[in-house]
Order: sequence, then structure tokens, then C-alpha cells
Amino acid sequence: MVYVSRRAAVAVATATAATLLLAGAATATASGDHAPAGKRGQVSGQASGQASGEVSVRGGLEVRVVKPYQPLEINEETRLGLLPQGRQNYVVSHPDSFAKNVEYAKGLVGDDIRPRSMSLGVQSENGEVTLITGAWRLTEAPREISVRFEGDNFGYAAQIVQLPGKPGWGAYYFDPKAWGLEKKAFTVEGVDRKGKVFDTLEHRPW
Repeated sequence: MVYVSRRAAVAVATATAATLLLAGAATATASGDHAPAGKRGQVSGQASGQASGEVSVRGGLEVRVVKPYQPLEINEETRLGLLPQGRQNYVVSHPDSFAKNVEYAKGLVGDDIRPRSMSLGVQSENGEVTLITGAWRLTEAPREISVRFEGDNFGYAAQIVQLPGKPGWGAYYFDPKAWGLEKKAFTVEGVDRKGKVFDTLEHRPW
């Protein structure tokens, strides 16, 4: 089944999502090369001398540059693709329906988020988060986007993705299943190239 996320307020941000989410047996809710995001770049907890909300990255994940419509493998069941049409427009889909969903998404506006902000899309099974995706909008790609789960004193680095050049936007994803995580609540934080937090989004189960 294909889920087209609807506009929704997300915690302290007003980011919205208009992505295609193929969840299979999972449910999808919106608040926007196979390598489990964070596997090469776990994010540490708050370090001495850091302002509240800041994180330091151990290793990190380099920004992945992809061609328009290129199916980027998140895991065996999920592909992510960025579209030049619309505003912060991307697709998250099962491989079998990726091409069809890309064609459909060409007619969508996209997340259409404000400058210096992010959107958030969540897939879950039985209340546990199985996939985190979203879009970001900055003049340059973020230095890092981290996912911190409730109860943890550290976070995980999400994979940042963008189209060639300096499009001023891109997407990100984090696959909790790749880590064997069974979590429900989390916070996503984006940090720009100057080390300043540009947006924070929270997800809490109903």
C-alpha cells in the first residue's frame, strides 16, 4: 500500500510532508547505496561545554549526492528518491513500485517547508519506529542531522542526501531496524555548517 502523507504540525516546528511512503504492513504518519544510517557515525551525547541541544558527531556520515529520480537503497524493502520538480519533493517507496511512485510524485508540490527547517516522516509497526525520513532546507547541506531516542543520552547520525550542485534542500533518513532498535519516541535535530542548530522536531506516539 502507498501512503501519501498529509499536512500536519510537528512539535515545535511547522514542517509538513508530501512524500510517498510505502509501508507494507507498517503504518505511516507525517509530521518530509545501502548503508544503515548511523552505522558509520553514531552521535555522542551532550559534551562538556556544549549548549543544550548540541551534539558532537563521532565519524559522521558524508552527504550523499544522488541524481534526480535515482533509487537510493535504505534497506531491502525501501528506496528513496529526490525529484527536481516541486519544493523539497522526494519519494520513499518499495523497489517494485518506485518508478510508478516517482511519476506520481512529479505532480505533487512536495514538503514546501520554510527556510532553515526540516520535515519529518515516520513509519511504524505496533507503535515502534521502523523508518525515519524527512526533508531539509538550507543554502548548504547540514553538517549533521541526528536522531536521539527517548531515554538515551546519545543519538545517531542520519544519512543526508541531496541532488547535485547546491539545490538548497535535500532529504535524510535513519533506519532503526538496522541497529536492532525498538523505540517509539525520538527527537531529530539539524545542525548547519556553522554548528548552529537550525531545527528540532519531536515524535511522540499518540
